[in-house]
Amino acid sequence: MRLKTILRAGLALMIAIGTVGLADAQAPSTAAPKDTDVLKALDQVIEQNKKLEEQNRELMEQVNALRQRLAAAPGAPQPGTAQAAASASQPDFDKDNTSLLPEASNGAPAVFGEFNPGRGFTVGRSEYGTLNLSGYMATRYLNQLPGDQTATDHLGRPIPVQPRQDFQFHRVMLFSQGWLFSPKFNYQTFVWTVQDTNQVAVGGALTYSFNKWVTLGMGWNAYPGTQSLQGSHPYWESYDRVMADEFFRPFFSQGIFGQGLIAPRLEYRFLVGNNNSNLDTPASKIDRNLSAGAALTWLPTTGEFGPRGAFGDYERHEKLATRFNLAYTYSPEERQTASLTDPSPNTTLRLADSLNVFDSGTFANGVTVTRARYRLYTAAAGMKYRGFWLQGEGYYRKLDQFVATGRMPVGVVRDTGFYVQMAHMIIPKRLELYGATSYVFSDYGRPKEFLVGGNYYPWDTRNLRLNVQLINVDHSPVNSTFGFYMGKITGQVVAIGFTALY
Repeated sequence: MRLKTILRAGLALMIAIGTVGLADAQAPSTAAPKDTDVLKALDQVIEQNKKLEEQNRELMEQVNALRQRLAAAPGAPQPGTAQAAASASQPDFDKDNTSLLPEASNGAPAVFGEFNPGRGFTVGRSEYGTLNLSGYMATRYLNQLPGDQTATDHLGRPIPVQPRQDFQFHRVMLFSQGWLFSPKFNYQTFVWTVQDTNQVAVGGALTYSFNKWVTLGMGWNAYPGTQSLQGSHPYWESYDRVMADEFFRPFFSQGIFGQGLIAPRLEYRFLVGNNNSNLDTPASKIDRNLSAGAALTWLPTTGEFGPRGAFGDYERHEKLATRFNLAYTYSPEERQTASLTDPSPNTTLRLADSLNVFDSGTFANGVTVTRARYRLYTAAAGMKYRGFWLQGEGYYRKLDQFVATGRMPVGVVRDTGFYVQMAHMIIPKRLELYGATSYVFSDYGRPKEFLVGGNYYPWDTRNLRLNVQLINVDHSPVNSTFGFYMGKITGQVVAIGFTALY
């Protein structure tokens, strides 16, 4: 059809030009009117060309849509997995036909943590690059019961416990992403906010994909030390982590990172960064000692584990999907303030009784730790089959090389723990029920929790859901207004939230 259109337009132009030429040879006085015919013919050709360009654009969008549907089929290669790394030819966000929006976003494989963008909307595209905008939002109600509680630390001293009940527009993340000059050279930027803590961060990263074996980048990323820090956010069972994961996990930093294949179905990830948590930490408080983390992921049966390695089997795998993971994180940490009386702004390391390692008196009265080394070893395994999902992760954390203002009662702190989570899609693509437990074993306490919850997906998509969760927690080691837990709370935590990724 396009060829016929072009031939008609070209023939019309040739006839018009030939007619004018003949008229010029026989009657020059009639040339002026014939010039008008030529201009009309040119306008017709230009208009036909515009229509052809529009048809070509629509056809390319249909091709991209078919590619995405093929990739989303059960057992098919998924971007962000070992199998997809071998087959993906361009970024997922460059395939934004509106018919794909209900489908789960595969994100950027080289982004490990919460900074992983959604499918979004492409608002600009040219031969020199693309611009795509996406976002994530979570709103929630949180109630920690009972409202009045007391607790003591490992030295028998009272600890203030402050259970919460509040509504929050909990988290907002806005992303821009695309490629510049080459589809292999990508950029991501983000605005990250947590309303509960009034934190705001702006950052991003630049990445270059050489091939399926190597993608390198520089900028913000997560240490890939746990399953929840390997690109799966926000496709978890709830919108925040379970207790043991939140207690042991590493954090986010600026640095150099990479991702790719070692062998078919065997992936690697790594980050070399400034410190365990670079958020809210200016360069003046960062020392010269770098931190690092790495992970190996094996996907032996299907070569994928759902979009982003998602928790739960919303996609309903007809063939058993399995995933195994090993990870290591290393970080020399410091107190980040010269004052020994003020609380430390470095709150990433805590004992199992929720005390900050760097606060004055944590280990002994009158003694303040100014430096420590953090090392984390994790192992995880998961499976999915016909809407059922089971996953567990074990942790071993070692804190040592303490530098303190006085005599330390210990030279090494060793903590272990685990979580087990399972879920089942009771009604495919509509209703999911799940349960979990997590434990921490330490000389400073034995916290544990049991939880149940459910997800309701009103529009047949992973990207929008209503989450309801009930946690029974015993002496939480996590102390943060960010997640579900305050330090040492014991009782029930009721959480209701709605999340949206676009």
